[in-house]
Amino acid sequence: MLNTLPPQPGGTRKSDCGCFGQVRNSLEGFLMNLRHQLKSIDVERVIMVPVMTLLLLWSITALFSGAGDASASVLDAVLHLTYQILLTVFYVLLVFFLLTRKPASARSGGIMPTVAAYVGSFLSFLFVFAGDSEVPEGFASFAVGLMVLGMSFTVWSLVTLGKSFGVEPQVRTLVQHGPYRLIRNPLYVGEMVTLIGAVFFSPTLLKLAILLALAAIQAYRAIQEEPAT
Repeated sequence: MLNTLPPQPGGTRKSDCGCFGQVRNSLEGFLMNLRHQLKSIDVERVIMVPVMTLLLLWSITALFSGAGDASASVLDAVLHLTYQILLTVFYVLLVFFLLTRKPASARSGGIMPTVAAYVGSFLSFLFVFAGDSEVPEGFASFAVGLMVLGMSFTVWSLVTLGKSFGVEPQVRTLVQHGPYRLIRNPLYVGEMVTLIGAVFFSPTLLKLAILLALAAIQAYRAIQEEPAT
């Protein structure tokens, strides 16, 4: 006698569960692999290298376009040229060290130190939109001289830091020679001196507000970087 009962669904359901389990395991493995690859990506390098390259090109353009300014005195021309050369060297070093630096052995786990790092790196560019004002020629020369002094110290600090450079609070190699033997955060000091000179050169209340905000952010970054080192 033929069995006319419908087939029991148990075997098929078990097979389906096995297929779904394989798909789920494959998906979990893919997501874990993707998460691992994303963690290995140097996000800071991805962000900073294109930006610093554009700034380098702008600096080179400004260096050559300002070389023929006949209206400036010899002192002003030398100071402006020196500052522009230092700024160009600064951007060259930034791009080079970002591309060749050592991987970080540890980093800050908080979001606020990372946000502060990028805000502190780019906030000064708001000076472009903060207006202008005239100052006496002698005071303007003093301001540019201050910018040259600050940028010289910044470049020296960056050269000393070398491939341990980073924007975000990360652990690479602890540097304790050169300006780092004298000051814990010489890069911040050099940048602040440069920006003080920029405010003196063409002072406005908005520039002063930006400078004070940046000083607070850099102080916060310096505090947050202590545990990372």
